[in-house]
Amino acid sequence: MHLRHLLLSFPLWVSCQNTPTTPVTVTKETPVTDTLLFPRASERSYLQQKKVVKDMRNALPAKASNKEISRVFTAIFVQHLIPHWVGTPWSFEGHPEQPGMQPVACSYFVATVLRDAGVVSNRYRMAQLGPEDEARYLSEKDPILTLSFSDVDSGKKILAEKIPEGIHFIGFGDLHVGFIYRKGNQMVFIHSYYKDKIGVIIDPVENSPLWEICRRFYVYPLSGNITFLNRWKTKKAA
Repeated sequence: MHLRHLLLSFPLWVSCQNTPTTPVTVTKETPVTDTLLFPRASERSYLQQKKVVKDMRNALPAKASNKEISRVFTAIFVQHLIPHWVGTPWSFEGHPEQPGMQPVACSYFVATVLRDAGVVSNRYRMAQLGPEDEARYLSEKDPILTLSFSDVDSGKKILAEKIPEGIHFIGFGDLHVGFIYRKGNQMVFIHSYYKDKIGVIIDPVENSPLWEICRRFYVYPLSGNITFLNRWKTKKAA
């Protein structure tokens, strides 16, 4: 496992629902904390990794425990798919089939990773929705978590209280989507960031520039959600 640094040295851009406050700059290299190390992308090609992912899901026994299903799902994201996407640049219209030099929009990053994990069958349908509707598309009428907050500090407190360990879909107001991953007390946003076309990054929640773009999150749990995991395990993709 290797420490992946995030090159984030930019001011905040635009608010989705609120007037931006004074721009905040994240300087130099912000390391992912020790509890959230992500491996480097495997020497296997992304197509090979997709085959591994399919085999991992198919290998789950019929009576696999909820804990084991959650562990496999998390490993698919953290070890096999996300590392390949980190560094892929952003474009508003980007919709590549796999990571690399072709840019990817935030919604297509999320929908393509979910497709390659076996979650969604039609990435185009999902990616063309707004953040709240993307959460509801994934939930298939299950409740989603809507978190509203008045300022950055209250937002951080709400996430710390409401987000359990694991991988979650997150919509940022009306503007942006990604994943949030929690392990212990550490959390990161994983998203394709539009500012300066930076692209896919692993972004520590504590000092993320995304705090200033909205005052509402739409969250749907994935790896800790037994209803969702059972649909995924039995290949009932959205």
